[in-house]
Amino acid sequence: MLINHSSSNSVHLLLIFTFLLIGLHSTSFAQQQDDSLRVELDPINVTAIRSTIGVADAPLSLRVSSKDLETINHSASLSLKSIGDDLPGLWIGDRQNYALGERMTIRGIGWRAQFGVRGMQVILNDMPLTIADGQAMTNIIDPAFIRRAELIRGPAATYWGNSSGGVLYLSSIPNYGPGTHGRFRTMAGSFGTYKQEGEVSFSSENHQLSAYTSYLTSDGFRDYSAVEMLRSGITGSVNLTSKSELKYQAAGILMPKAQHPSSLSKQDARENPTMASSYFESAQAGKEISQGQAGLSYILDTSVGTLNVTGYGIYRDLHNPLPFGIITVDRKVGGLRATLDHTLNQFDLQWGGEIKFQNDDRVEYDHAGGGERGDITVDQVEKVHNQALFMNWNYSLGGVNVLGGIRYDRMNFSTDAPSRDQSGERTFDSVSPSIGLSYQPQSYTLYTNLSTSFQAPTTTELVNRPGGGNGFNPDLKPESTVGLEAGIRSNGSNQFEYDVAAYHLWIYDLLFPYQLEDGGATFYRNQGETSHLGVEGYIGYQMGRNWEITATANIMAAEFKQAQTLDNESLEGNTIPGIPRHRLNSTLRWSPDNFLGTLSYEYASSHPVNNLNTEQNDAYNVLDLKISYQLTFRENGIMLQPFVNINNLLDERYNGSVAINNPGNRFYEPAPGRNWQGGLSVNF
Repeated sequence: MLINHSSSNSVHLLLIFTFLLIGLHSTSFAQQQDDSLRVELDPINVTAIRSTIGVADAPLSLRVSSKDLETINHSASLSLKSIGDDLPGLWIGDRQNYALGERMTIRGIGWRAQFGVRGMQVILNDMPLTIADGQAMTNIIDPAFIRRAELIRGPAATYWGNSSGGVLYLSSIPNYGPGTHGRFRTMAGSFGTYKQEGEVSFSSENHQLSAYTSYLTSDGFRDYSAVEMLRSGITGSVNLTSKSELKYQAAGILMPKAQHPSSLSKQDARENPTMASSYFESAQAGKEISQGQAGLSYILDTSVGTLNVTGYGIYRDLHNPLPFGIITVDRKVGGLRATLDHTLNQFDLQWGGEIKFQNDDRVEYDHAGGGERGDITVDQVEKVHNQALFMNWNYSLGGVNVLGGIRYDRMNFSTDAPSRDQSGERTFDSVSPSIGLSYQPQSYTLYTNLSTSFQAPTTTELVNRPGGGNGFNPDLKPESTVGLEAGIRSNGSNQFEYDVAAYHLWIYDLLFPYQLEDGGATFYRNQGETSHLGVEGYIGYQMGRNWEITATANIMAAEFKQAQTLDNESLEGNTIPGIPRHRLNSTLRWSPDNFLGTLSYEYASSHPVNNLNTEQNDAYNVLDLKISYQLTFRENGIMLQPFVNINNLLDERYNGSVAINNPGNRFYEPAPGRNWQGGLSVNF
């Protein structure tokens, strides 16, 4: 049963409130305000699926969140979690650990990731951060500059190929208008946190440019969790002729320090949440990263359609000491994609091809202690090549839209150092179709779709196996997902806005993580099936001129099917660990004159942290308060906006994330108690 009757009464009341507001749809539309909502569906194309279809027409569970300048300045936004609160279906858990990054899932897909992000496509300013083998490198994203987020909440391999159980598209491009604009912000906060941010934007008739940079240093909430990080980026576009345009973008990150405190037992997380694992601290576990990336897109209107050619490259250098070993990876990544879009009456067709490559020079060492390298255990160059052909089409007739597509992917993994008992090469093929139907009878859209995705093992998952050594695991194969959904959402900027969807995901040949010893390496095998069944929704309601309430609610039952442990103990019917059955985020916003105050509430129900469901992470309720005030000096065009954020206002003791199936029952990653950030933005 989807609804757990032991859940908090407050959750039931707020969910009832959500659906009551949806029932008021017919009366509330009598009072519309064009610019009332801070989060709105824009009447433009869906960037997240690189399609010509408009947001209102798309037969997909799609959510778009936009932030204006006042909202950007209002929040410290130190974690990617700040992006996800307005996006139903997306859960971003802040581990308080920059060495691992945030834990991210879409409808539960991505739950198995021990570090980084798996199973979904993440894109920043048109550049995929999810590379050829399916790993998403999100450290480079500074959430304080994200102006727009699009979320496709279901399988999307038709558009993006490997690891497309969902799509999160992020844009840092501001919308200041013509002329030159700038922004500087400085802030400080709990745990020795300091951050400086700078941004400049230029716009003329034929050229738009924006650039940003930030520097963050923090001792961290927990012991041995300090970080130093510099991130920068630039985006722009140039009109070459009346029919051609060149877009460019580049970004970089330098993270010389990111200490890794690891997870804790339940008792330690409750009684001493700031402590670090002594095993990880003595090994000087953590990450050092330098990464740079750049991309170009050329768009040309021709007599036969619109041609779009995009190329990009990424360089990443990683030094990753862990208790069981020291990993170094010198990574080079790139891709080239070409599409041609035709329009004929009500029929739109896009076809094209894509190639991606990945070259990882990997060396792994035994850990000799104190961060010192021992003997080499793995020394190989791992290459991934992905070729794809695809076709997408959309047919519109009145208020009806049909969107369909198909994509073929071929992926080849190879290494220059195979061993006698392991494979030095693996090849995977996949065909990914999708079909969807939408109908707009009035100011809302009804939709349904059937979609697919696949997730190949990453190079890290292929090389990690109990026997060790060079080469790839010869037995691992991709997992596949089939998704069916139906939903309804409002269109346009109205006083009342909503988005509700129901879905069922079937996942086969699950890539199953396991460990053999405490603090040891994570290995993988294909094991069984899972089923994800749920309902999710968003509402936004403007209550008069200065008051607004928004909320996202998620109810999901995710269970194992035909799965078992290494000891052949059945997991059938067990809840998938790390996924709360109920989640709720709600924000009350008050904005009289130049003042802005927001009170946000987050609830997550208790959920298991291991496959056997013998341990649970407790439910939690968290309140955050944020206030800011704008001071405008019209004579010189300068605006000041001081702000204060008080997080976890009621000082709740809880764990914001979990390390699933960790040996030694060290599952829990504590969140901080009451803490604060404050600072000043200067806009000119």
